[in-house]
Amino acid sequence: MFLSSLQLQILNPFIEESLFILDKTLGLSSNSNDGFQEKLEDFKFKGYAVVTNTSGSITGRILIHHYSETALEIGHRLLQKKGVEVNNNEEMDDEISNALAEFALSIIEPAISALHNSDIDIKVSQPYFVSDTEKIDHMLEEVQEIITVPIQVDKIGRFYLNYLIHENANPENK
Repeated sequence: MFLSSLQLQILNPFIEESLFILDKTLGLSSNSNDGFQEKLEDFKFKGYAVVTNTSGSITGRILIHHYSETALEIGHRLLQKKGVEVNNNEEMDDEISNALAEFALSIIEPAISALHNSDIDIKVSQPYFVSDTEKIDHMLEEVQEIITVPIQVDKIGRFYLNYLIHENANPENK
């Protein structure tokens, strides 16, 4: 199933900023694959996500959603860029989590700004972090549709932009 034009308009700033920040901050080539509608029963939490809620034309949540391994690799590279000695810890710690928070904010803040400057009726909340399966399970309770856009990062793997849609106020845009 194809994404609606409204869904694409909302997700495009997040996609563009993800690619830009990966290149600018880490010097990594990346590209986005076509977005697709994912079946709710097929959605799997991959270990680490930064979440921002949306309201207005679409009520839902946008996730910058990493496999744990991808989150760790990006986190390690971000710390190295800052000159922090990296111990290549294979578990999420506060340093890596904080680096990933900064990374996510560097994507989300300009994307939110772009959406505020558009003519789309959408409001986006401040982001928060989820690494707990129970919290994700709770987030999925009222989801009607999941849109997924893979972001492929050279030499690292991939992460996803997921849009967990609870309510679409413009049914003709479905």
